[in-house]
Amino acid sequence: MNKRKIAFFIFFIALSVTLAYTGFAQESPFKSSGKGTLKAAEVNKHPIMPWWMPVTPEAQNYYYRNIDMVAVAFSTDQDKAAALVPEELDLIAIPGMPGQSAASLIFAKYRENDQTGPYMEAIVTIPVLFNGSPFLYVAAIYVDTDSALTAGREFGGYPKKIADITMYNYGNLFLSRLCRATMQEKTADPQFYELASSNVTRGGILFKVPLPAKNIKQLPFPYNMLLPLPKATGKPQPYILPTIGLRTIPGVGKNSNHAEVQQLIGTPWVITKARVYAGLNPSIDILPSKEDPIAQKLPINMVLGAFILRGDMHTDPNAWLLLVDYKKAKQEKPQKSKKSKKSKKKK
Repeated sequence: MNKRKIAFFIFFIALSVTLAYTGFAQESPFKSSGKGTLKAAEVNKHPIMPWWMPVTPEAQNYYYRNIDMVAVAFSTDQDKAAALVPEELDLIAIPGMPGQSAASLIFAKYRENDQTGPYMEAIVTIPVLFNGSPFLYVAAIYVDTDSALTAGREFGGYPKKIADITMYNYGNLFLSRLCRATMQEKTADPQFYELASSNVTRGGILFKVPLPAKNIKQLPFPYNMLLPLPKATGKPQPYILPTIGLRTIPGVGKNSNHAEVQQLIGTPWVITKARVYAGLNPSIDILPSKEDPIAQKLPINMVLGAFILRGDMHTDPNAWLLLVDYKKAKQEKPQKSKKSKKSKKKK
């Protein structure tokens, strides 16, 4: 490295340090060579960062083919579940189990996806009601690719994290495992630890999709909480599994510790073709963790049941619903005028 390069390097470091300590409001010694040409309107057409080479394609119909989904429902403390669920949602009562709420640990293997590619997923859900309609509230969710993580977080409000997820099936036995690396691991090859696992054996068929045109029978407990079936319409119909995500995006500067965007988003997952089986002899384990305190927040009190789904599904972002916009509702909240208060005092 010659003296000229060394001098420029020292100048650049000194300039960077100066900017860091004095802020941006100072006169620059450099001259402009011309403004950038990127228009805000162009960026608005490509909302996923980085806009010119996004991690995942822009919002479009997401098709999932040849999927395996294994869900195990368990009871947990109602007060602890309620602490994770927004107040606009109602927890669903478990018959004969006062003080308990249901939750589920779901593992999914998505073998084919046109937009995000194949990936694995692990989800913790809580069945809820929104305006009387059943949904699965997504309390925690993990994936193993950045494209799946970005699409879920930025579009659907799913609180996705990266993890190592596996699912193996030996005949009718499905073994699933979720592993995470601790934030304290600063090595190039971080150590992963097991966070959650499930073992489920495939039993008999509960129902098939498309659903029959007539005589759709409701499932017994606990399947009716996990998979509430619609009424027959006289025509074969898909099965729609609705979920809710809480999307939050932090502000900037003094508002960096507060949500700039805070919304409840409803997503209909349309299952077009599937066989849904009862899960026999289900067992699950969720281990304590500092960074992922699922075991502490949603303790497993009793395993309620399980199901295994094999088939195809899709979801169209154009059909997703903005159920609650907290920031907009706060802005539109009517405020009492000072005049009205004074007039009341005079009276």
